[in-house]
Amino acid sequence: MDVWGRSRGRGVTIRAAIIGTGQWAQRALVPALKAQPNVELIACVGETQSLASVFAAAQHIPAAFGGIDDLLASPQRPDLLVVATPDDVHAPATRAALTAGIAVYCEKPLANDVTTAWELAGLARLHKGIGTVGYSFRYSPAIQALRIDLMAGLLGEPWLIELYEHNPQFHPKYGKPMNWKGDPKRAAAGALFEYGSHAVDLAGWLLGRTIAVSTNTATVVPGSQLDDIATLQLRFESGAIGTLVCGWVLSGNFPGIRIRLHGSEGLGEVRLSEAIPGGEEYRRLPLDGGTGECVPIEPLVDTISAYARRHIADFAAVIAQGPIARAGTLPTLQDGALVQDVLDAAIRGTAGWASVCVREVQNRENDKREEIHGYA
Repeated sequence: MDVWGRSRGRGVTIRAAIIGTGQWAQRALVPALKAQPNVELIACVGETQSLASVFAAAQHIPAAFGGIDDLLASPQRPDLLVVATPDDVHAPATRAALTAGIAVYCEKPLANDVTTAWELAGLARLHKGIGTVGYSFRYSPAIQALRIDLMAGLLGEPWLIELYEHNPQFHPKYGKPMNWKGDPKRAAAGALFEYGSHAVDLAGWLLGRTIAVSTNTATVVPGSQLDDIATLQLRFESGAIGTLVCGWVLSGNFPGIRIRLHGSEGLGEVRLSEAIPGGEEYRRLPLDGGTGECVPIEPLVDTISAYARRHIADFAAVIAQGPIARAGTLPTLQDGALVQDVLDAAIRGTAGWASVCVREVQNRENDKREEIHGYA
């Protein structure tokens, strides 16, 4: 039996709702939800009833609501809530879902501050809830192949990781006008949170805990109140070090991710970009600087929604208590809080090195449950 008092399995239909009516919801998350055979998208929530109704009509969603409380009090109360709102709404929407016993997929970052992020991770445990954070690039076939090589020892001992995520989304001449992402009332950081948080999560997933961060930021868009470019230096508990570059005014194509992982036996290099045939590339390069080999990987059908499709498929399997396709990949709310620890240190690290304060979450029995589902 699950938190809704129903027996679950492969045949169950998961009723889903989405809160947020922006471009990412439209282009990535709604297609990802509709691609799941066991998920039915029954409702959406907008900032206003009017916005919700327009979005519902365009996306062929049966019901529309002007607030999350209206949704939760309605007959369309879902089993899964997907949170695709501005950052300041992530925490209250996730909190409402978890308290109501609803599984939640929250876009990154989990919250605007580290204390709230850990509160949400603890709330999930308290209510025996299920949650994930939208660090969907873990589901990249190229990054998965890199991680397999790393775990198999093909690259040797990891010494240095270079992480990049950038594109000209808000370039003053090339990109679109700045939106809520540049508003300090809605987001606690700019490119650092929007792009850098993905890279921080991938760094932790590949190399383990970050223990210290040093940060440099720049604002180049006229009138910017938050960072347009951020660079980080990272120290890992393992002894490895790293660099991270993120920005929403720099050359690149979606998603604009590159990873170079230097090990004692060679280099693994990943590129994710719509400009690459198939959307991705993974190469192993030898120590002598040769061209190395291009590792065959699964091509992406739709780079905008492909990562979210894989992510939501695994999460739906966890909700249904069925087998998942990619064990050990699904990012939990605790993973989201761990990323927030690093982001918090990165903000403090603009004055020099800042230690990452990792907070322990209690209830080890819940950890065992997560491990059983490949959910840790």
